[in-house]
Amino acid sequence: MNKILLVSLIVVLFTETKLTAQNKPNIVVIMADDIGVGDIGFYHNQRTGKKPIVPTPNIDKLIDQGMRFSDAHSPSSLCAPTRFSMLTGNFSYRNEKGPWGVWGPDRDAGIEPKFTTVARIAKQGGYNTAFFGKWGLGGDWDSKPKTVSGYEKVDKGAGYYGFDYSVALPEGIQNVPFAFYKNGKFMKLQEDSKMTRVSYEQLKLKNEKKRIKGGSVADSNWEPSEAGPILVNEAVNYIHKQANNKKPFYLYYCSQAVHVPHAPTATLNGQKIAGATLGTHGDMIVELDVQVGMLVASLKKNGLYDNTLFVFTSDNGGLNENKLLVDAGHNSSNQFRGKKGAIYEGGHRIPFVAVWPGKIKPNSQSNVAVFGQDMVATIASVVGVSVDRTKIIDSANLLPIFTKGKKKALHKYLMHASQEAGGPFYAIREGNWKLIMKGESMKVLGELNPIELYNLKDNETEDFTKNLINNPKQAKRIEQMKASYLALRSNKASTLF
Repeated sequence: MNKILLVSLIVVLFTETKLTAQNKPNIVVIMADDIGVGDIGFYHNQRTGKKPIVPTPNIDKLIDQGMRFSDAHSPSSLCAPTRFSMLTGNFSYRNEKGPWGVWGPDRDAGIEPKFTTVARIAKQGGYNTAFFGKWGLGGDWDSKPKTVSGYEKVDKGAGYYGFDYSVALPEGIQNVPFAFYKNGKFMKLQEDSKMTRVSYEQLKLKNEKKRIKGGSVADSNWEPSEAGPILVNEAVNYIHKQANNKKPFYLYYCSQAVHVPHAPTATLNGQKIAGATLGTHGDMIVELDVQVGMLVASLKKNGLYDNTLFVFTSDNGGLNENKLLVDAGHNSSNQFRGKKGAIYEGGHRIPFVAVWPGKIKPNSQSNVAVFGQDMVATIASVVGVSVDRTKIIDSANLLPIFTKGKKKALHKYLMHASQEAGGPFYAIREGNWKLIMKGESMKVLGELNPIELYNLKDNETEDFTKNLINNPKQAKRIEQMKASYLALRSNKASTLF
């Protein structure tokens, strides 16, 4: 072949490859902490016909510009198991190290060797990867250290699991170590910061069980009200730096809001936060909304927004934390029964909104049942990496819904579990039918006792007066659904169609 022609062909192929890489969309996934459907102004207005008690204009704008899902669920009704699922695309019961979630800084995440992570997949697809926020997937520290030595770094954090860049709170704002880590190293809040033990009062926790004699391991300058501003500004700065980068990026932002302690910052991005609503819970929802607005604004300012798939969701249902807000008509669970931690819809029915200019139809709604962990297979599809179904078992690709409005069901079974008082409880949903069962203990699945059966098509709120568990016409259905649940747990089969 003519050398000039060969060189020209190589240049063309290189250029096409480069353009293809550049044209791949950036991906931003925001997972709020403890935000329920009713915490979003749009849904409060939809339910009541009134202005929201706690306004969320930035999240409402996402709903207006993108696709909202009416039947979206967190992988669990609690945060730690959800975080495993959001990284791996699997229900947490598949995690042998933490089937109920990986709690505490001394626990192995249970990801290796059986599973991979969405960050590793994105890197394989040619993406830069970044993590900001609450990690909540264990670590390699001592859970009850006699000294604070060893807390200056973390080896098995976000960087280990595929994120090129990270600013992380290992256990959020509610557990040790109360400190930030940038790329795995202790990030001092102030120049004179040191790793030490701080008082219960400085942590601003209300749960007496969190009180530790001698204090908790933390940055000496720890102040929970500064956590949100630090996280969002670090993420905004990262986006600025990506503006001239030839590679697309995947940014996973796990906000500290609105988990307790509710310690709102005074102002953020020029907007009043503390005292903006009737209570600190509402103030934290406002702070979260401002964080979302800042991330969107940074994408737009850098000319990246139009080529970004932007997803907003939550790790579990809402809190209904503040009495003044509740008395005023604010309901984190919206119309659903239960709240964070519950087996009922209020424990795991969550907001899920996707925006992708030119790809996703604005102000559209999908009624297909989806899970947060579906973003793993979806991101794999976006970045052009094949899904290994031996490692990613419970994650469905949402792209056909996003871009074409497909209505075909993706999950044959929806699986739920809860550790709330009186439990544990387990649930399986097939179509519109949801069976709730009580287990023996948290340590073993044991014998399951069916206690509630609902047809969500005509009883979405799980009204107990319409519990069909003792209806003789449903006896066969109950037996079959229980058998399906046990079979899925024992043979580890996929929950997808």
